[in-house]
Amino acid sequence: MARRDTRRQIILAAERLFAERGLAGVSLREINVAAGQRNTSAAHYHFGSKEALVDAIFEFRRSEIGRRRDEILDTLEREGRVTDMRALSQALVEPLAAELNGQGEDESHYLPFLAHLFLQTPHEVADILRRHQAAETRWSTAVGAAVPQVPRELLRTRLYLMGRHVVLSLPAYQRRGRLGSEGPAFEISLNDMLDSVAGYMAATPAASTLAMLEAHTAKATAKAVPAKSA
Repeated sequence: MARRDTRRQIILAAERLFAERGLAGVSLREINVAAGQRNTSAAHYHFGSKEALVDAIFEFRRSEIGRRRDEILDTLEREGRVTDMRALSQALVEPLAAELNGQGEDESHYLPFLAHLFLQTPHEVADILRRHQAAETRWSTAVGAAVPQVPRELLRTRLYLMGRHVVLSLPAYQRRGRLGSEGPAFEISLNDMLDSVAGYMAATPAASTLAMLEAHTAKATAKAVPAKSA
């Protein structure tokens, strides 16, 4: 139990510091101090590296996020709405929005943490998401079935960009509400986000886009096939 508590404390401290300063701005030693660890090598002992700690944060948060998402998808399947893109947008957004609700020790910094990754290390976050894509297989498969008019190559890009949009926008909506800034209430912004995600994911590609994609695919295929010797 003590080992598990130590790991949890380090994960939560790392998530908060990464959310505030990004990966490059935080050392394992600082994470140890923030986690209240007297052993200055505790983070290294439990995780080995910052990269492994980032993976641990994903695993820690995404298990609960995946549970919430599965509950929504279960409901959509029972109701026969699993190919409803607006409803699938809800399955993407609402489990992430729930991360904004905690306070004190239960406060999550997962979305600002992800935002730093998307903004500062886009190639790195793409690799991380690929390593953890099994957690999203059910949802992404449902999206593919809901928008058959979108080629898979384009769909992958749309999924990445929509994930980025959601992660960056949700904390901004919440912050605007806390500051009393002018603009729609959080609930209105959240519902509008569902509309925008559904519209973007389901938009039929233009003929020119499909033609360019077909030409690109043909060129890549020709490159991959070795020329026959005379």
